[in-house]
Amino acid sequence: MVTIQPQCLETAAPPSSDAETPAVGIERDRRESSLRSLEDSESYSRALFHAAQTGLLIADARTECIMDFNPAAAEIIGAAADDLCGRSAAIHGFGEVFEALRGGATRLERHETALQRSDGSRIPVILSAVVLEFGERNVVLLSFVDIGDISAVQEQLRQSHVHLEDALERLESQRDAIIQSEKMASIGQLAAGVAHEINNPIGYITSNLATISQYTDFLRTLLLLYRKLAEMSESDPQRDVVIDELTEALAEEDLDYVLGDLDVVLRESVEGTTRVADIVQNLKSFARDDSLKKIPHDLNEGVEAMIRMVWNELKYSCKVEKDLADLPPVLCHAGQVNQVIMNILVNAAHAMGPSGGTITIRTQAHESAVELAVSDTGCGMTPEIMQHIFDPFFTTKDVGKGTGLGLSISHGIVSDHGGRIEVSSEPGKGSTFRVFLPLAELDDDMIG
Repeated sequence: MVTIQPQCLETAAPPSSDAETPAVGIERDRRESSLRSLEDSESYSRALFHAAQTGLLIADARTECIMDFNPAAAEIIGAAADDLCGRSAAIHGFGEVFEALRGGATRLERHETALQRSDGSRIPVILSAVVLEFGERNVVLLSFVDIGDISAVQEQLRQSHVHLEDALERLESQRDAIIQSEKMASIGQLAAGVAHEINNPIGYITSNLATISQYTDFLRTLLLLYRKLAEMSESDPQRDVVIDELTEALAEEDLDYVLGDLDVVLRESVEGTTRVADIVQNLKSFARDDSLKKIPHDLNEGVEAMIRMVWNELKYSCKVEKDLADLPPVLCHAGQVNQVIMNILVNAAHAMGPSGGTITIRTQAHESAVELAVSDTGCGMTPEIMQHIFDPFFTTKDVGKGTGLGLSISHGIVSDHGGRIEVSSEPGKGSTFRVFLPLAELDDDMIG
């Protein structure tokens, strides 16, 4: 058994004055008696005490005077043995521990604090304390470890976390900008088709307006002649002249035909303006930046809108078949989801080439998601190509036909909505893209 040889046995009394008073002598005697009790304790191993890498310090519970310590404690506090012997533990920041123990506690576990080093600096530690009874005295055993390095690492991690959050925010902002840019690029690629779709109704509206103008001139002539005739008396010698003019005017134009055709051209013109308004609305819905707010969206409406938007890409070479089921609304960024639909439709049209084929669009509701499936009878894809179709800038189209970002952005949009895209394809037999978007609980305010 290793006997206890406390380092502060001979010098434990606080150096409060040059001459030792009787009270100090009595205090020293009582402390030495407590230390001798410590020496006889089998639970106290001096070898382990000194070998421990954790700082260990024993102090009088009442006076807070340091009675013993190990080398690790001296190193952490930054003091020599002669400096610690008999010194008040409160000087090094242990005062709050003793204050807590005087409140009735007998143990303090994993308390994080900062100790005062001899050079005036402070060092973060985690310490525990326990009150032990030895003879007439209670002593406090303090154990503590330096967490300065750990704190530095934690601070570095915190700073890294802040930097990563900033970087993530910038990446999200850049991603939104890329999505918006891809929308604009898509509109640019479809501009000719969109212009054609607008020019068609504008063309026949213009033609109809010219016809309406002619009909208006004819009807104005008739109305003026009838008014003139109505204002004449039966004996007016000019009455026959006006009647002849009416007869001549009615002979030049078929009034019944004019009235019937007028209804037709007016109806066609209204339909044309409605079609132009729909195309413009589809463009606005597609191009808007709605990255900040999710709204309830009917996927079927998005399908119909995007078919109308890319119709010029489809109508000359593709037959479009639709099987749209009744769907509950999904909470999403409607413009982004429409972009996904448009990208898949355009890819399907390009996959079939000039020879054309059939695009089949199906929607259905599942228990927790809605599904959009777009199938084409185009050229299909090899397994090697399918491995890369969602990679940014990967494209099999000719130069100027695509940016290589459409499917990559679509995959990101669907993933951001908590959904997924599945692809099946076989060379020469076409491809099928399935988009699954999760259903979400909608508040009454959202639905209303």
